[in-house]
Amino acid sequence: MANGQPDELLTNCRFYFEADGGLTKLMILEVGGLTTESPAAGGDKVLGSGKNAINLRQATPTRVKFSPVTVKMVATLKRDLYDWYENCNKNAGGGSAWAKNRKTASIVVYDTQNKEAARWNLDNCYPTKYEGPKLEANSNDVATETITLVHEGIIRVK
Repeated sequence: MANGQPDELLTNCRFYFEADGGLTKLMILEVGGLTTESPAAGGDKVLGSGKNAINLRQATPTRVKFSPVTVKMVATLKRDLYDWYENCNKNAGGGSAWAKNRKTASIVVYDTQNKEAARWNLDNCYPTKYEGPKLEANSNDVATETITLVHEGIIRVK
C-alpha cells in the first residue's frame, strides 16, 4: 500500500516480450512458464526409522529448478524469433551455435497508465523448440507461432 491506497493490480493482458539483439515490436499472444522452484530434499518423506520406531524427517533445500518459458506470437512477415531458433539449433557437426546466440530476454507488464509495472528477466536464454501455426481452411483465427526458451534463471527486477 502506498499513501494508504491499495497497490495497483497487474492485469495479465498488458504485457510485452523482448530480447537482446533487436527482438522487439513483436505481437505476443501469450507467455507461459515463468516458474522457478527450490524443491526440498526429503520434504514430506520419511528418511528412515530408528529404535522405538522413531521416524526421521528433514526438509533440506536443493538446487533451484527453472521451467522452460513459452512465447506464443501472432505470425507475421517478420521472422525474428524463428531466425533466432534456427541460428541456435543448426547442426554444425557438434558446434555450439546455441552458446553464442544466447540472449537476455524480458517479459514486461504495463499498468493502466502504460508505464512499466513489472519485469521478469530470463538470464542467458535460447530457443529449443519452434512450433508453426495450425492452419485450417474454416478458421477465423490468426496464424500463430510458438517458441520454447530454456534459460539460466528468472529474476523479477520490478
